[in-house]
Amino acid sequence: MNTLYQFWRDGHLVLPIRFFHAASAILTIGFVCPLACTIVWGLVNIVGISHSLPVLLGLCSLLTIFISSILLVWETRYYLLPAEEVAKAAAKIAAGNLQARIPPYSLHFMTSEGASLMDSFNRMARELCSLDEMRKDFIGNVSHEFKTPLSSIVGFTEILQDGGLSEDERQEYTSLVHEEALRLSRLDSQSIVTRKEIFAADEQIRKCLILFTDRLADKEQQLDIDLPVMEMESDPDLTSQIWLNLIDNALKYSGQGKTLHVSGVVLEHEIRVSIRDEGSGIAKEKQEHIFERFYQCEESHKEQGHGLGLSIVKRIVELLQGTIECNSEKGKGTEMLVTLPRRI
Repeated sequence: MNTLYQFWRDGHLVLPIRFFHAASAILTIGFVCPLACTIVWGLVNIVGISHSLPVLLGLCSLLTIFISSILLVWETRYYLLPAEEVAKAAAKIAAGNLQARIPPYSLHFMTSEGASLMDSFNRMARELCSLDEMRKDFIGNVSHEFKTPLSSIVGFTEILQDGGLSEDERQEYTSLVHEEALRLSRLDSQSIVTRKEIFAADEQIRKCLILFTDRLADKEQQLDIDLPVMEMESDPDLTSQIWLNLIDNALKYSGQGKTLHVSGVVLEHEIRVSIRDEGSGIAKEKQEHIFERFYQCEESHKEQGHGLGLSIVKRIVELLQGTIECNSEKGKGTEMLVTLPRRI
């Protein structure tokens, strides 16, 4: 079956170039010689041209060479077409069109080398597209993950520059800037948890909320916080990214004067954190897609981000061996419920 596939692909006869050339040469000779002889016979018997045998044989040979040359020139298209198609598609890719592909075989016969060249080029073009998508993903991830911490650092440094703070306030803001800077230095696409510390998740969430103080004030939003002491052993940088992204989303989709509800529960082996907004909610048919990369429920919010926040959260939650659920009803807000083990 594999041998048959090598010679017959998608309704086209595909032969190695040496077989193809040998077969075409045999067919050309087998066709041209009788044709030349027939022409000479017609000239002698029908037209009445009379010459000696050597002259007739010479004429037959010249006709054979002439007709064979025409057929061989026509035959070269089977050799040159793959290279020409590759050159055209390569020019399009060089011009920036990464979707350029070589179309399916347009000839009934094809050399296996030509077919392999065309298939390899299309495979290479698909890989280039994949690499381009990975590049865009990387840039989007970096942009999204750096946006909130950098904004917070800029905001707190401006407050520190303005002065008028008590020593305790100055120390608190300086500490927050330091923590955000350290977290930025460690942001990467890690696939395993390499850092474990014992920390209070409730205090971490409160610090994250402080970073959004300006946004809360701008939208005249209130906070409803009910967080017990939630001590856990995990990666504080990763858990911090969860809270920052979820709070950012909740504020983004909440209207003016709404309340952001943040609560937590400590279970025997887990902590459970709920972040609930009073926004427009998510339609049921869209809820199954919210954790997909670049998916955004509202077209109007595309200028505010890349649609990466929840996909990042889901990746981190799974990395920390936890779960995340979305409870939402159109017009009644959205709740994100994160469950994480107290020890990993």
